[in-house]
Amino acid sequence: MADSKGFSQQLPKAVIKAAKNGEIDALELIYRTYSDAAYTLALRICREPSLAQDVVQDVFIKVMKSIHSFREEGAFAGWIRRIVSNETINRIRRQNHLQLVNDEQISNLASESLFEQEWLMATRDLDSMLGKLTESARAVLVLHEIEGYSHKEIGDMFEKSESFSKVTLSRAYKALKKLADKPSSKIVSGNK
Repeated sequence: MADSKGFSQQLPKAVIKAAKNGEIDALELIYRTYSDAAYTLALRICREPSLAQDVVQDVFIKVMKSIHSFREEGAFAGWIRRIVSNETINRIRRQNHLQLVNDEQISNLASESLFEQEWLMATRDLDSMLGKLTESARAVLVLHEIEGYSHKEIGDMFEKSESFSKVTLSRAYKALKKLADKPSSKIVSGNK
């Protein structure tokens, strides 16, 4: 699996077992294997490098302390990914940067998919556009569209309803469409 990167990397069960037994080499291997992916996910959600670094540090402290609770029912990388997502959302929530939505806005939802829109193909700097979204909109979009979490799972992470995730994602689509449709600084040719 030398070609695998990020959370697609899977460690042998022997490494996880050794880590559960407190073997430092196994714990270090877990950190080296998943720390970059954890940082990338945290940064995609929060867009603050120092906060993402803090999240990664706290995540791996939690992983080391609670590795014995990993039941091997799913992928180990998925377990770490879930911890990263939850920790990042908790940090954002603690900073009170969430934009709250109410249930009245649910009726205005349209079925939209960011990755089916032609306008997305025309964008050249999606990362820059994502940076212009609110923290909660960016987090929901990344968790749903990139990481594959369901609206219910995202709602649970934010301690909100499933509708919160749907409405926030819809708003993120609309904001990105508006940004993508904005005419970039066009060169106007004039007479010399």
